[in-house]
Amino acid sequence: MEKTLKELASYVGGDVVGDENIRIKGVMTIDVAGVGHITFVSNKKYVKKLDQTKASAVIVSPKIRVKDKNLLITSNPYLAFAKIMDLMMNPETKFSGKCDDLARIGETAEIGSNVTVYPYVFVGENTKIADNVVLYPGVYIGDDCQIGKDTIIHANTVIYKGTIIGERVTVHSNVVIGCSGYGYAPDGDKYYKIPQVGITVIEDDVDVGANTTINRAVLGETRIKRGTKIDSQVIIAHNVEIGENTLITSQVGIAGTVKIGNHVILAGGSGVAGHVTVGDNVTVGGWSGVVKDLPPGNTYLGTPAIEIERMRRCYIILQKLPEMRETIRNLERKMEKLEKQLEERKE
Repeated sequence: MEKTLKELASYVGGDVVGDENIRIKGVMTIDVAGVGHITFVSNKKYVKKLDQTKASAVIVSPKIRVKDKNLLITSNPYLAFAKIMDLMMNPETKFSGKCDDLARIGETAEIGSNVTVYPYVFVGENTKIADNVVLYPGVYIGDDCQIGKDTIIHANTVIYKGTIIGERVTVHSNVVIGCSGYGYAPDGDKYYKIPQVGITVIEDDVDVGANTTINRAVLGETRIKRGTKIDSQVIIAHNVEIGENTLITSQVGIAGTVKIGNHVILAGGSGVAGHVTVGDNVTVGGWSGVVKDLPPGNTYLGTPAIEIERMRRCYIILQKLPEMRETIRNLERKMEKLEKQLEERKE
């Protein structure tokens, strides 16, 4: 596919500086881009590379101006890059809309129109699959589940009994949704497994990355709300509620009965202890540990996670600890010497 720079600017709602008729055949990174490619700059540290790139055009913010370059100017270069790449380099997959003979569909299951079911899929009894759903090979869906329209579930995913998944959800490979949570009651020198009899609900427009696990509730629901994007290798425990349009990055662990607000970002490797509430518009830095409620609207870092400005001061102090230790030792020696002198005078 080829588009003129003018067509691309119209597609993303941007403006052109330079040759609007130059033809673009694809999107490429700024270091590799050549003739016919469009690239982008959304980070200030890459601005210096604009003079070196061989790209035919560059997507930039209104603050950036470069001589002798064809520019597509937009207030959100990263979003424009994503949309253009999706348009030009991510062709829509054509699905058969048929159920393969090697799939096993329960007799009481309800399958909508134009549903594509690949070989070795299992769909349990009383489960409802809406229109235009795609089930890749090896998907297991238990009894009494609901899958909304236009949802895609990739290979080898396991969806336990009673799970509800909304519309336009993407679930990547090897995900487990609705499995039993980790709960045991002490019973002498043993442990008694607490039944997990609730369900898991995934609302519309959620993405779930590969190898992620979302537990069912002990009672009630584990709920992931609309528009939230979950990365690979994440664990979400029982009775967790995650708000709308929240970003959960890889290797995050969320313990039971946690409530996460809307538009929250949990960076890679961070963890949230059980029964904690994280407010709306909170960002938690990578490898941080949340052990108490976090009010809305702030950025937190460290273990335990505290306001980022305070933690930065702590990191600065941490780097100075060797010098501070030596200073304290010197003061202690001086104090000992003064105390000794005072004792000698008393004598």
